[in-house]
Amino acid sequence: MAADFSIISQNATIRGLVQQNMLQRALHDALYPKMLFRMGVIPQVWAANAGDSQLFSAPGLMTPNQKPTVPGIDPLPRVYTAEQWQAQAQQYSDTIDTNMPDSIVAIADLFLRNAQQLGLLAAQTMNRIVRNRRYNAAMSGWTVTDGAQVAVTTLAVKRLNGFTTARNPTTAGASQVSFSPVSSVNPLAISIFDTTLAYVSRNVIGFTPTNVGDTSGPGTLTLSAAVTVDDRKPVYSVDRTAIVRVSGGDSVESITPASLPKLASIRSALAIMRTNSVPEQADGSFHSHMDPVSEALIFADPEFQRLHTALPSEFTYQEFSISRILGSVFFRNNECPVASTVNGGDTASYSDTDPFGGELFSNGLITGTPVHRILFSGAGSVTEYYNDLGNLMTEAGIPGRVGEPTITNNGILVMSDRIQLLIRQPLNRLMDLVSTSWKFIGDWPVRTDAATGSRSRYKREMCIEHGEPT
Repeated sequence: MAADFSIISQNATIRGLVQQNMLQRALHDALYPKMLFRMGVIPQVWAANAGDSQLFSAPGLMTPNQKPTVPGIDPLPRVYTAEQWQAQAQQYSDTIDTNMPDSIVAIADLFLRNAQQLGLLAAQTMNRIVRNRRYNAAMSGWTVTDGAQVAVTTLAVKRLNGFTTARNPTTAGASQVSFSPVSSVNPLAISIFDTTLAYVSRNVIGFTPTNVGDTSGPGTLTLSAAVTVDDRKPVYSVDRTAIVRVSGGDSVESITPASLPKLASIRSALAIMRTNSVPEQADGSFHSHMDPVSEALIFADPEFQRLHTALPSEFTYQEFSISRILGSVFFRNNECPVASTVNGGDTASYSDTDPFGGELFSNGLITGTPVHRILFSGAGSVTEYYNDLGNLMTEAGIPGRVGEPTITNNGILVMSDRIQLLIRQPLNRLMDLVSTSWKFIGDWPVRTDAATGSRSRYKREMCIEHGEPT
């Protein structure tokens, strides 16, 4: 550090007379990410007075019959399968109090700052909820065993994501249309890598989450027959979502520092989506979210570099942005799930306050290879069903103000549409404690497409899993 030649530091008399380190009367903005996951949802108002849940239905396709009709014989009636998915209205909210005497003497207007911080919190909270819904669909039906277990019918696994519901359209007495909780009459077929070093087939007929009510995190699966397994061995369901792992393998255990993404990985992911007839977004392309590390590693792919040889002034290199390639638009998204953006991620632990259904390190410990996931989305994947909160305001009235402000931070616009901001008038005895809250009632279901194409229940969301160099 260079020597300090300021007047105050060089003159002891002046130093004794002058107050040092004046505190600027302002609070400067913190670093804040862009909110991109919720931007891709389709908003739709919740049907008024329709209960707290809604079912949505879609038909499957009938298999084409290319045989000519026998003369004089009528064709037999055909049938098709159907499926349903569900949305459940839930309330999300948070609040902050401002003591107005404190705001008066503080270095900045705490009331306005608190309202701004609360708005940023609301936007980031809802963005991460949608992020987790998308990624959980893209990782549905994949997990690993949690510890070595001998002859157990209650199998401990690292994640329950994709193992708690089932749909059996050809099984009498089972759930034939909607995905309903697994049971002995509505089983989910899975494969488990056991100690014979081979996959064995079992049915999931029940489950118990470690955290009550949480179906994304750790827990146990009740099986139709006993298994013996080693720690962290693959478990996958018959209707798992297709995942492109750069190094192959059936779990994150296969991810190493050499498992780096390439254009070939992107081609494989898009080929799977196109094979399943997933529709492109309105702009005619699939949308992809990748964190800055994934983006940088794609630039290191020799095929990508050959593609841009002798084009140093081209947009891709000038802006360090992949933008659009292979029929997909790529968004640089620093809210993609990594250790720094998932609650508990920095210690490789799971938190039900951030129900992300994947592991962030290859061995489940921070000593493992960090796992990055590039997400691809087709049209119509996620819909935001929301309650019009204006309907909650009746003749009973409300003490205070309700609004939808526009909140900015470092030039990034945080849309507060469909989120309600409530500023309650001071109701304490001294009339100087103001409460500011945000509220949203609704849900973000990811639709299923199990009745068409492959057996995967989710097809409009999928991901590439890769590592990063040491």
